[in-house]
Amino acid sequence: MKKMIAISFYHALIDDEYAISQSIMLEIERIRKKGILFCVCTNRTYQEVLEYNKDFPFIDYIISLNGSYIYDVLKEQCISKKKLAVSNLKKIANLFEGHNINYYAEDTIYQKSAEIEKKDIFKIEIEIEKEEEKEKLNKINVNSSIFMEKDKMYLEIVSGKNSMFSGVDQIGLKNNFALSDVIAICSNESDYSLVTNIPFSYVVKGNCQRLEQATRRRIDKEKGIELFMKKI
Repeated sequence: MKKMIAISFYHALIDDEYAISQSIMLEIERIRKKGILFCVCTNRTYQEVLEYNKDFPFIDYIISLNGSYIYDVLKEQCISKKKLAVSNLKKIANLFEGHNINYYAEDTIYQKSAEIEKKDIFKIEIEIEKEEEKEKLNKINVNSSIFMEKDKMYLEIVSGKNSMFSGVDQIGLKNNFALSDVIAICSNESDYSLVTNIPFSYVVKGNCQRLEQATRRRIDKEKGIELFMKKI
């Protein structure tokens, strides 16, 4: 039996209306009663995901900010956090001067570099026009990925040691299970490390071409996730 399901928040767990269907919630409840942990992976803050956990608790762990901040929901505490180096923050701000930039702290989003002095920043999100702008980061020790939302393109940047996979790996070490005990359901480019490192990883079709090129294990977007969970 598998020990944990790690699922992408956007374009997988929640639908285009930012809701989770009741049928999927029931499947999650059934799976957790079997002793399987349920982990949500997101590029945003853990508080955003917790809003969905209030009335019907169903989450054990949240890997937020692309692996930079891991939250134990049951114990209500952070178990790992890795911030961006201050020197890299300054370099990135200079490289993308004139762009719309969001700086993600633990629970606050800042939009001006002057506001983040003496604050721990875990992720930077930059609105860009073309994917090639990602190449500006080639000489900086960071991990980056592209995220699409409402026809806008964003470049997401975290510390070079952070990824969704590093988050899953830490949770596995904490709970004494192997990567082969994990099922990963992926939908965004930030999940690429899961697809390439988790043996049982699946991609929701129609969201990220790079993920679909990395594996043939795919799930249909419409009702596919619910049907997939019924087999667990």
